Formats: sequence, structure tokens, C-alpha cells
Amino acid sequence: NRNGMLEEFRFILRNQGPLALYRGLFPMILRDVPFSALYFLGLETFKSIMSESTYLGRWGVRYYRENRVQPPASVEVLQSFVSGAASGVFAVVFTTPFDVVKTRRQVTQGESVKQSTFGYMRQIVREEGLFTGLWKGNL
Repeated sequence: NRNGMLEEFRFILRNQGPLALYRGLFPMILRDVPFSALYFLGLETFKSIMSESTYLGRWGVRYYRENRVQPPASVEVLQSFVSGAASGVFAVVFTTPFDVVKTRRQVTQGESVKQSTFGYMRQIVREEGLFTGLWKGNL
């Protein structure tokens, strides 16, 4: 009977070795670094586009700038929220395949994974299809 996080930690070390604690690390790095880069690039790009847009009317910062009035906080918050949401969706679409590989590697109970990350992706595409396999959970 295993109970508690410390006991589970000891169980993994004893039965699978210390490398089991790092299963999925490389795919996680391949997911997190591009995700953060895409997210912050997208966030700043979307905020810039929205603040210069003439189509938003009173919902855009440009309207207030042109009228030499301080925009209400609600307009700036809304633009930040929409920019963050759009940027997050953009980043997730590109990084989900790495998340799928990372998660599958982490849940393999002591099975040795001999394939590279990209080899594992090819296997998933072959067995489950491109979108139904690598973007599982998004569609």
C-alpha cells in the first residue's frame, strides 16, 4: 500500500530508477520554450494591432488617443484580455503535438521509450492520424 508523495517518490526510484523522474523532460522543453516565445510575441503583436485599429471604435485605444482623452481602464483591460486569449490559442495550436508526446511519455509505467520525440510523433500520426493523434484534446 503506497501512500503519500514521499512514498511514491521512493517507489519510483526503487523500481524504475532516477531517470524515470525525468521522463517527458525533452518534449516538455520542446513545448514550453516555443509556447512562451509564441505567446509573448503574439501578445505584443495582437495588442499593437488592436491599439492601432480603426475598426474598434470606442472599444479601441486609438479612438481615445485621436480625441486626446485617456482611454478607460476597461478598454485597456479588454484589449489585453482579447490579445492574451488570441495569443494563447495561437501558441497552443503549434505546441500541442509536443504536449501530447510529453504526456504519453510521462504516463508510461516504467516502459522504456527508445524513440526520439519526432519518431514518436510519426508513430502517433501513423497509428491515430495527424489531427486526431497529435492534437488530441484540442479538437
